[in-house]
Amino acid sequence: ANKADLMPSKMGKQRVENWVRRELEYMGVQSIANIGGAVRLVSCKTGQGVAEMMEKARELAEEVNGDVYVVGAANAGKSTLINYILSRDREKPVGKIRAGNRNQLKGALTTSPLPGTTLKFIKIDLGEGKSLYDTPGLLVP
Repeated sequence: ANKADLMPSKMGKQRVENWVRRELEYMGVQSIANIGGAVRLVSCKTGQGVAEMMEKARELAEEVNGDVYVVGAANAGKSTLINYILSRDREKPVGKIRAGNRNQLKGALTTSPLPGTTLKFIKIDLGEGKSLYDTPGLLVP
């Protein structure tokens, strides 16, 4: 669950994770990771929980010999989360950055405050034959 930094401080992490699990079960969403409580609270704004989430995602991808898909409601921050992950994997430039090269530091995926920005599956190579996919947002009734 992204945007964990927006949660009220009085709500405990465990309480929010349990609520997300119950909502997923109620909606009939099945995941290979739900066994053992694989719901993770993350924030791509602060980086909270992202490294742990990616470690678990890579473990599960290896375990089932599959890929990783970032799925969620429209405007949940899926592309922003992937941009955060990609920015951590990229080497930081040394020295002064010329104005014309600033876009090299921006995320690889387009993001917007408007829903419907991601129109198709976008494949990102994770190495070792594994891929990370950004997906269009789900419209939840």
